[in-house]
Parts: sequence; structure tokens; C-alpha cells
Amino acid sequence: MRYVVRKIHQRYPRELTRFKTENYIPQEHYTNVLKWDNFSMHAQQWKTVLGHFFHGREDLNFLELGTGNGMCSNFLLDNYNCKLDTVDVNDVNNVEEDGKKYSVISSENLKPFIDEGRCTFNQMTTKEFLLSNQDKKYDFIYVDASHDKDLVLTDAILSFDLLTEDGLMIFDDYGWGECKIGIDAFLDCFDKHIEVFYKDWQVYLRKL
Repeated sequence: MRYVVRKIHQRYPRELTRFKTENYIPQEHYTNVLKWDNFSMHAQQWKTVLGHFFHGREDLNFLELGTGNGMCSNFLLDNYNCKLDTVDVNDVNNVEEDGKKYSVISSENLKPFIDEGRCTFNQMTTKEFLLSNQDKKYDFIYVDASHDKDLVLTDAILSFDLLTEDGLMIFDDYGWGECKIGIDAFLDCFDKHIEVFYKDWQVYLRKL
């Protein structure tokens, strides 16, 4: 698999970093462009739901398919006693503001947790990761990578085998393009093995 090599500019500065809500503010190591905050609006509901599933639990294992700029990863690692595998083909996303070019770098946004040994950033396709890690088990899986219906379905099927019994899975972007088609195909095929308890822009389910 070939990946696009992106030229790295000056890292996007913390002083320019803004968030769409105050539901979750990452630590000072984290930088991001306001328009790329696609997670903080979900943080309050996640705290309620994940708190129900994981309150008081230790040594949790989480998987995120689609790192983006690492905001969700930071939230999980800040709030739960967990180790996290996160997967994305991109590590660097570039942006230009006021005539200056910056880079938002996922691995830098995750660096304190990587250094602690709590987070592993896997730069590869989700299919590559899932096929090469079929022996792993996760208490929580977040599916937020491709928006292609076939790839969403593939991610869901391959990752479902890695989800523990009574584990939690969340899909993002149910209302974006063809994501809904892929997610609905999975929900229909696995309806006897899951309990869907929330469906809006995101879909939440428990493995039976």
C-alpha cells in the first residue's frame, strides 16, 4: 500500500487552536483547526454512555478506526483507564491561514500517550490493521474512517469479531453521504447479535 507523503509545515500552534464547544478541551500538547473539531459536540453524551459501560473498570482496551486529528483519542485517554489502538492512513493534514501554511500532525497530538505506552498510532488502512490483528479483543470500538459504504461495512464486519461480549461500538457520520447504507447493511445482517440503543448522527450498539 502506498501512502501520500505530505510536506510538513510549521505545526499548527496552540494559541490559534479553538474548539466548537467546551464539552471537552484537550491538554496543551494538542493543536487543531477549529473547522476540524468534529468531536467535542459529542463529548457530553459519550461521557454519559461510556460512563455507564465502563465506570470503575480498569485495563480497558479501545480501538479507533479513523484517527483524524486525534481529538477523540485524547478524550478517551484522558477520561478512561485504557490502552488505545488508533488507525489512519494519514498522519499529517495541512492548512493555510492568513497566508501561512501549517500542519496538524496526529502523532504529535497523541505524543504524551504514545510515550506513556498507552496509545499506538497505526498508519495504515483499517482493513490492513484489522486483518493483521484478529487475535486482539477490545471493550470499545469507534468506527469513523472511510465514508464509502462498502468500506464502512468492511470495517464493521472485521472489527465486530474483535469486540468483547457486552462491548460497545459507535459509528460516526450516519447522516453523511453513503455511510448510512453501509451501517444499515451491518445492522440488518447482525441484528440478532447486537442491541442498538441510539441512532442519530451517530449509532450506538452493544454486542450481545
